[in-house]
Amino acid sequence: MLSRKWGIWLLAIVIALLPMPAIIKYLQTFIVRNAVVTAYHYEIRAPIDGVVEALDAEPGDTPSDSAVLVLRNNRVPHADIDSLEARYREKQKYSEVLQEELSALEIRLKADQSLFSDYRRMIQKDLDQTLAILKARQDGEAARLKEAAQVLKRNLALVETFGVSQAEVDQIEADFQVAEALFKTTRLEQEQIEFRRQMLQHNLLPSNLSDGGLQVLNQINNLQMEILDCRRRIHTAETDLAADAAMIQALAVDLAQKSEKAVILLPETAVIWAVDVKTGMEVAKGDRILSYIDRSRLMVEVAVDDATIELILPDHPVRIRLFGSGRFINGTVIQVVGSAADWPAHRFAAGVKGRAARDGRVLVQVNDPQLQADVKRFCGVGRTAYAEFEGIGLLEQYFGTFLR
Repeated sequence: MLSRKWGIWLLAIVIALLPMPAIIKYLQTFIVRNAVVTAYHYEIRAPIDGVVEALDAEPGDTPSDSAVLVLRNNRVPHADIDSLEARYREKQKYSEVLQEELSALEIRLKADQSLFSDYRRMIQKDLDQTLAILKARQDGEAARLKEAAQVLKRNLALVETFGVSQAEVDQIEADFQVAEALFKTTRLEQEQIEFRRQMLQHNLLPSNLSDGGLQVLNQINNLQMEILDCRRRIHTAETDLAADAAMIQALAVDLAQKSEKAVILLPETAVIWAVDVKTGMEVAKGDRILSYIDRSRLMVEVAVDDATIELILPDHPVRIRLFGSGRFINGTVIQVVGSAADWPAHRFAAGVKGRAARDGRVLVQVNDPQLQADVKRFCGVGRTAYAEFEGIGLLEQYFGTFLR
């Protein structure tokens, strides 16, 4: 009886000790039941103003090779660029007319300059001939003056000897003075012709020789003024044309940018989270048109008290189990932040709701093909779960502050 009793006690002790490894392991594991599956949330905004021309996207869809969404702007007015181009063509025609006018003026100027050169040559020839005549006449007058001087000298010597009368002497002196005056006059005329030749070198025509040349010279001056004015107008027209061309180019670039269609493509690992537009809907540049999550980067956000965060470091292994599922998912801590941290909640598709005032955040990266393939449930994003942090026991949790 005694041995049987001890056997029963031994069996009871063995049965009692069977769950001890599990209990010991449980006591060495920190379990948090406030966690949620999440993922980065990406928003796609309209790159241009336009109308949704094609839409092949619904929440929960995975993108194919074709475009998910196509935008085209068909509301761009062309009036501004059309009127500017019309004005540019008018100014271009005006510039061409000015060029023709300038060519005609230059032809007329060239003809008048040629005519003026002919006038100068004729006047130069006339002056040269006049000067030659004066030189020839001067030679004769010089001889006549020399003869008159000799006659006067001889007669003055004969006044006392042969009794030449005073009247004859006066007549001889008068002839001498006339010859001398004619000689001086011819010399002055030569100087005058030489001066006129010098004036001709500076395009100063003697009015008594060429009224026609002066008229042509006046026409040349007027044509030169008209050419300068025409060139000024051409320069102004070309400046305006260049400015209009730059404006047309800028408008054309802007028009092309507004008119080009925008094609939205998503990565293969994307799962469409929300669609904010419909086919035929008008959108403005910057409006959100859809959003998606990346199923290749699923995460679990765990709410952990600030006092326990001290025990958790990045790269810490974690086991995740979704509520309602009996399967564990392995993960790794990638980020640990305290309760007062500035958390960019808008970047995530889901987050822990019932968070205490001192609950910090532990972000766990999971890589589970089965969960990633669960596209119909959007890869479990938003599902609650609990997390098991191995190596953090009850002693560390409740007495860690004193032990450390």
